[in-house]
Amino acid sequence: MTTGEDSATPDTAEFWRPAAALAPYISGYARYVIGGAPRRRIADVFFPAWTNLRFTLHAEGDWSVRLRRRRFDPIPPAALFGPSGHAGYVDAPRGTLVGIGVTPRGWARLFGGDASLLADRVVPLHDQIASAAELHAPLSAGAAPKPLFDDWLLTRLARAEPEQPAIADIFACLADPEVDTAAALSERTGLKPALLLRTTRRAFGFTPKLLLRRARFVRALMAAEQGERGNWHVAVRAAGYWDQSHFLRDCTLFLGQPLGCFHAMERPLNRASIAARARTLGQPMQSMTPPVTER
Repeated sequence: MTTGEDSATPDTAEFWRPAAALAPYISGYARYVIGGAPRRRIADVFFPAWTNLRFTLHAEGDWSVRLRRRRFDPIPPAALFGPSGHAGYVDAPRGTLVGIGVTPRGWARLFGGDASLLADRVVPLHDQIASAAELHAPLSAGAAPKPLFDDWLLTRLARAEPEQPAIADIFACLADPEVDTAAALSERTGLKPALLLRTTRRAFGFTPKLLLRRARFVRALMAAEQGERGNWHVAVRAAGYWDQSHFLRDCTLFLGQPLGCFHAMERPLNRASIAARARTLGQPMQSMTPPVTER
């Protein structure tokens, strides 16, 4: 993915906040640039995330993503990444990737459909949201992402049906470490278990149990990433784990490798993204997007 002819273009990650009316529904807009010498490729990783619409611009080749045992190769130039329960490992050339992060509230209100059918999958965007695929041409021609995305999404929002309050309630609970079981989530939201299960699968892509386990893991992973080496176990306990071994087992589940191997990866865009996202959007991962209480 390349943004120009300069072979010295650095690897960068840049984020923008959406229009205020979109804040409950859109986690942010992103632009990732892979630079370096011609024909350079990188291996990198996306953290477990909510749904994303992604557009590849001026790529020097195909790129691919591995989610657990499935490889999506090549990624379509305009692609929908469904909600992911696991890290996605990327093989990518020089170029630019521009994206829209969609929260579960945004998926339910602006797009609809059963998110569980797209979980841990990458599909052509035009198969799911035809009008979104049409954004690729102006982006390729140099249109600024934020105003383009804001205009398109605000138009959809104006035509959308009212939001289901239960989805916002579930989303808020995922940010609360004290809500750590499906039973607690059911009690907090007032949804009976069967309705809770149907709602989380349709809007979030996963069962309540997996959503809560993933939420705890990403809190702990960021604590381990940002804490001092040798002291990360204290922050991991604060994130909701009773012991280190439980967290390390979840590392293998959600990352597909031990924590030490993950730390040793170069991850140029992933590391740039953590810093840039936290600075602009307030959290280092899309899956840690805080709830917006205003409706």
